[in-house]
Amino acid sequence: MTLIGRQIGRYRILEQLGSGGMSVVYKGLDTALDREVAVKVLHPHLAGKDESRRRLAREAKAVARLHHPNILEVFDFSAADSQNAYIVTEYIRGSTLRQYLDEGGIDPPEIAAMIIHELAAALAHAHEEGVIHRDLKPENVMVREDGVLKLMDFGIAKLLETEERMTLTGALVGSPAHMAPEIIEGLEAGPEADVFSLGIMLYAFVTGRLPFTAPNTTATLKRILDGSYEDPRRRVGALSDELAEIITRCLQRDRHLRYPNAGGLRDALADYLTGLGFPRVNEELASFFADSVTYKKMARQRIVATLLERSEHFLAEKRTPRALASLNQVLALDGQNARALAMLDGLNRAKRRRLWLKRGAQAGVALVVLAVLGTGGYFVLHSRSTVAPPGTSTPEATGTGTQPPSTPEPSTPPESSTKPQAVDPATTPSLQPATPLPMSPEETHAASGEHATEEPPTAKKPPTRPEPSRPETSRPAKVHVSILVRPYGAIQVDDGAPSPQPLAQHDLQLPPGRHIVTVRCEWCEDAVEPIEVVEDMENVFRLRAQLKPSKLSFDYTPADAQIRVGKEQRTARESVEHPFDITSPRGPASFQHRVEYEISSPGYRTEKRVVLVEPGKPITLRGSLVAE
Repeated sequence: MTLIGRQIGRYRILEQLGSGGMSVVYKGLDTALDREVAVKVLHPHLAGKDESRRRLAREAKAVARLHHPNILEVFDFSAADSQNAYIVTEYIRGSTLRQYLDEGGIDPPEIAAMIIHELAAALAHAHEEGVIHRDLKPENVMVREDGVLKLMDFGIAKLLETEERMTLTGALVGSPAHMAPEIIEGLEAGPEADVFSLGIMLYAFVTGRLPFTAPNTTATLKRILDGSYEDPRRRVGALSDELAEIITRCLQRDRHLRYPNAGGLRDALADYLTGLGFPRVNEELASFFADSVTYKKMARQRIVATLLERSEHFLAEKRTPRALASLNQVLALDGQNARALAMLDGLNRAKRRRLWLKRGAQAGVALVVLAVLGTGGYFVLHSRSTVAPPGTSTPEATGTGTQPPSTPEPSTPPESSTKPQAVDPATTPSLQPATPLPMSPEETHAASGEHATEEPPTAKKPPTRPEPSRPETSRPAKVHVSILVRPYGAIQVDDGAPSPQPLAQHDLQLPPGRHIVTVRCEWCEDAVEPIEVVEDMENVFRLRAQLKPSKLSFDYTPADAQIRVGKEQRTARESVEHPFDITSPRGPASFQHRVEYEISSPGYRTEKRVVLVEPGKPITLRGSLVAE
């Protein structure tokens, strides 16, 4: 039975927007405030069940505690004794993310990472408040007309800190293809379950298909429990190893191996996107949803440019594997990129040159060995000829100084063993004659077959070798260091000169050891962080800028209305004279900070709102409370 045209409480039902297993969603009009709203009404066969009403009431109370720009705001819900069970939320003009998934994967993959970053930021706030969504899927995310994502339908959200919990153990609640393994097994679901579902969405947006797919629900659930899915890089060549690793961590079968909550995933994606030059994700997504075709082209160009610079930097530091990974991603985005092809060609030439040098060195070693063996054989035979048989006198004993009887020359080694005929000159372009070690006079005499007459053989001293030169003690070589600054800023290392411009990623050379890094920007307070640079390790440091505080005041009617911001409270009039000091969190993903406030006055309806403030920028909110 349709409710279109009917009145439910103070809400007039205008049209049906959609339906699900539990409810029907209508577009309604709040006759008291004269604004459009969304009204979710339980199906009649569920509205009469106390359990369903409790679930709906729990959803409303849980989400009403959440105030985040990417979470659908709850305005009202039905009383326990009302005929219909419903919940009233803000009305969103737009469409769900499902239509973008139906169009195939989102290219380049970094755009998909931006979408999941925003959802992870919203869920991080929910997890901090003890709320778990448990049913994340593209159908539950709206894209507002201005490109803002809105996470909705916490219909089976579960409070973590509530003593009286309504468990759903053994019930299959949610979308099977997006479920975490622990939910399928009927175990307690924590924030890691939402991380798993976000990983599924990220995989799906990158590749255009779900990671766990099968002909039926039972087979799908089995694949999730088995942790069996295809590496997304096989389907999308432009997917970086870093982003693939983030997906892999989200989809770990063991929940303890995933990010512990959505905040960890949000930060990992923020660091990755910032490193590619996308620190302000919300602004990027607004441009994408406004004109996806143009934005995709522009984003690819920006990513390619960043990766090329990164590749050249890695090559200069002889970090060839990292350079190759970046170049492979560039060619996946732009297969005919001249700079990338030139760098790859240079790498191939260098590889061939090293191969030739290696072969040449091997051939040179072989020649030296053969020469040594040949000369050594001659000396062995010659030394044997100088030993007198029993009963005869040596030249030294007779004192004649004459040469011993002539002996046959040692057999000459085969010509093939002394001439490198099997070595191709083309493969040994840098082959040089081996340089023998300098010999002492005694060695020279021995090599020529002559005996020293100045002193008897018993007094002969062993040949001396020159001591190898030892390098002078020097400072350790500098190593590559990457400093990622969230959202971005200039840096100064120790007492050195500050960087010329604020960046999200700074690449520099530092000696191993402890260093002090100072982060600065136009809208930041100086933040000082120590880092420890270690030789022969990947030195990547993630530092957070400390944004300047903001001033927030309220020009409201009535002027004596009480304003509460955090733990501070004052009247609207007092806030104009003495604004609230809003301290921004350290290292946010963007330069906007979400602030919750409450305005109340006797005889007026209390308002709970959220405002986005910018560091160092004063904001005055104006409005009027609605009389009850």
